[in-house]
Amino acid sequence: MGKNNRRRHVDDQRRATERHRQLEQMLGQVLRDRLWANGWQPDELLRQVRRTGGAGEVDVVAMAVAADTAHHDRVGNVIHDSWRRQVDRIVAPCGHEPGRDGWLARWLDTVGRDAGLNTLRALLDRLRSLPGLPPLIAPPGSTGGADVDVGLLDIAASPKLVTIRGLLAKAESTEFPAEAEAFTAKAQAMMTEARLDEASVRAGSGRRSTGRAASAIRISIDEPYVSSKRSLLHVVAGANDVRCVFHRGVDLATLVGPVGQLAHVELLFTSLLIQVQAALTTAAADAPAGDHIRSRGYRSSFIVGFAGRIGERLRQARDTSLAGATADVLPVLAADDRATAELFERVVGRTTRFRSSASYDADGVRAGASAADRAALRETGLNGAVTVTTAIPSRSWRPVTDPRS
Repeated sequence: MGKNNRRRHVDDQRRATERHRQLEQMLGQVLRDRLWANGWQPDELLRQVRRTGGAGEVDVVAMAVAADTAHHDRVGNVIHDSWRRQVDRIVAPCGHEPGRDGWLARWLDTVGRDAGLNTLRALLDRLRSLPGLPPLIAPPGSTGGADVDVGLLDIAASPKLVTIRGLLAKAESTEFPAEAEAFTAKAQAMMTEARLDEASVRAGSGRRSTGRAASAIRISIDEPYVSSKRSLLHVVAGANDVRCVFHRGVDLATLVGPVGQLAHVELLFTSLLIQVQAALTTAAADAPAGDHIRSRGYRSSFIVGFAGRIGERLRQARDTSLAGATADVLPVLAADDRATAELFERVVGRTTRFRSSASYDADGVRAGASAADRAALRETGLNGAVTVTTAIPSRSWRPVTDPRS
């Protein structure tokens, strides 16, 4: 290679290195200014990219998150414990040393420059199009705090919570719908009793409520039948005095409510998803391929029917427990409701209502209702569709540093 060729080669390498460095910086800027500042968290972002992008995009996002965290560590920015745990899960399988400069160039060398750059362009377009979410954790380097203290939810399991988990495990494992319903109703009653116990302690101490009485969590709702599963989460949250807002397009829900109730709602929703899937499997066991019972419309409506009827039973269990509440705890519960409403307004703000788009199949709705309640509520008929009206936030969350973006 001649002297001029060597010089051109060195210049080309220098320019390529600079372009890769700029791309690394661009990815970091998109994370910090467009995503973290608009409420996204690392786990949520990686989930969304897995849902909509290819394996290459997932790899790049994971490495970009790792590189962003390494940057904050180098400059001494505080990183929230929950944020750190999410990043640790993401970073563990990463290759190409994302904590060290030049990680993007090393990745491009592995996948091929042209294919890699195409992946990067698609990823950047995808990330820039994501909607904002209510902020639950102050991101690294943030000068302001979030309204939510998610650390409140990282509490040791109480003996009553252990019992609740045991009841739901029995509900998930039994082959008899009436038995599953009884276990689930008992679990709901114990959830309400646990809340009353905690309220009684606060009433006795003269502490009705504090700014830490309410918190918020995010729950993902995965395919299939997302719209129908939203109906189920809606009734579980409502039975536990938790407000729920859905974020369409990303299939996430933000829940705001009394601290203890949030853990209960997440646990109960997860258990009911398992139960309704078991009921669907049983219903389809003897149906031939192509049968109506195996259709998407039937199965989606089955979940809606299940949600409508299980909501009745959960509210019944809740109201029965609340009927025995002593007068001294009622002001505490009212204070929790106010704290929930105030936090919802700060974190979520104004919402827009929309009608569920779940498919309606009368047979599926009736079968789902029967699966949720085949014994004690047999006498209650179901006429027509179960329609759930839910909410999505209409506010657009913008970076504080640039309200015009």
